[in-house]
Amino acid sequence: MAGGVVAPGASTGDEFDKAANASDRRVARGIRTKTLIVNALIDLIDMGNPHPTSRQVAARAGVGIRTVFHHFGDLEILFRSAAGLHLWRHRSLMSPLSPQGPVEARIGALCHQRRQLFEVIGPVLSVAYARSQGSPGLRDILVQHRSRLRQQLAFTLGPEISARGKQATLLDTLELTTGWQSWSALRFEAGHTASSAEEFMVSTVTRLMR
Repeated sequence: MAGGVVAPGASTGDEFDKAANASDRRVARGIRTKTLIVNALIDLIDMGNPHPTSRQVAARAGVGIRTVFHHFGDLEILFRSAAGLHLWRHRSLMSPLSPQGPVEARIGALCHQRRQLFEVIGPVLSVAYARSQGSPGLRDILVQHRSRLRQQLAFTLGPEISARGKQATLLDTLELTTGWQSWSALRFEAGHTASSAEEFMVSTVTRLMR
């Protein structure tokens, strides 16, 4: 290009901008559609349907079944995406708490946070565990989830754990006591309310830390 003349086959800057904007809009629409589909799956699980079909997900999202599979390929990918997004949205409930202050207060705060976390992610987490045997991707997500909760324990109760022998054993016990399986057993097998399950967890952790 010279002297302001556009060479044959070349595009002007405006044309490039228009193409880029159109591409950006397509990308944005794609992201919105994927989010609608993932949210639809999460909603259905939260509403008591642990095994939503692609047709049910599509209807809930307001899209066609082909659109679901266009974006996710198969249901395993969709479930994996839903589990990952749901856990990420509630990551603040897995953040380490301050290791300072009375240990009783820290135990109470940590157990209350576990209650908040498991009450909101419980249905999706339960489905993720049930489907994880046939899904390496879901297993990886759950391993990362447990690791984050373990890190929270190790940091928040670090001074007390370090002061005892067999730190790894104590941390393993605390991880099991405050994990999803224990919470699920208290809530859905032992018949505890969320409040009484939290109290039970606080009592158990307090005994372990003595």
